[in-house]
Amino acid sequence: MSDELIIERDRIIALRDSIKDLKVVNYSMLRRYKGEISKLEVSNKKLFLLNESLTSSNQLLTTNLDSAKVVITRQIAKNDTLTTQNLTLAQKVAIGSELKISTAKVIAMKERSSGKLVETTRANNTDALRINLTIVKNEIAEKGDRQVYIQIVNAQGKTMSPKGEFTLYNNTQVSYSDLSMVNYMNEAIDLISLVEVNRDLLKAGVYTVNIYIENKFVGATKITLK
Repeated sequence: MSDELIIERDRIIALRDSIKDLKVVNYSMLRRYKGEISKLEVSNKKLFLLNESLTSSNQLLTTNLDSAKVVITRQIAKNDTLTTQNLTLAQKVAIGSELKISTAKVIAMKERSSGKLVETTRANNTDALRINLTIVKNEIAEKGDRQVYIQIVNAQGKTMSPKGEFTLYNNTQVSYSDLSMVNYMNEAIDLISLVEVNRDLLKAGVYTVNIYIENKFVGATKITLK
């Protein structure tokens, strides 16, 4: 109950008690008291109705505020979900736009006295390693020049015929045996890399050819020399 209602109620009670305590009937005073009581009752009724209206308004306002909080909470949750979905989509697009290879083959080559290269399987006859690979079609990849690194590694993990080093996406330094530049236009493209080697440094065993496009590993192939 509001303070104004309490005050008006107390005034009515006080007037009624005053009338009861009158020892001498004074009709003029009674009429004045009754008039004041009537006015106070009307005022009290108005205040009561106003209080009821304010209470209803406050309840409606509280309900609206609660509804607004629910809407805001749901919108925040929806925005968080959309943000997560967008990040996931961006990650998928980034992964999907990476270039890949479909086939990779390495062949040992021997150079004849005429300068012609022919295939061989023996380490002490090998003058070069030819690597054939295909970069697959990717319609969402960015067009433009790409650096393709070839790394030939012997059984001891040593890079054969090193030409330099490059940095992977995780800041790892990798030495390479050959570097080719290709102009990628979203279509499949064949690439041949010919790496000259010193036959005196080759020994029988397994050699691994690692292939990198830009700063990411994309595949590997092996060759066994007798």
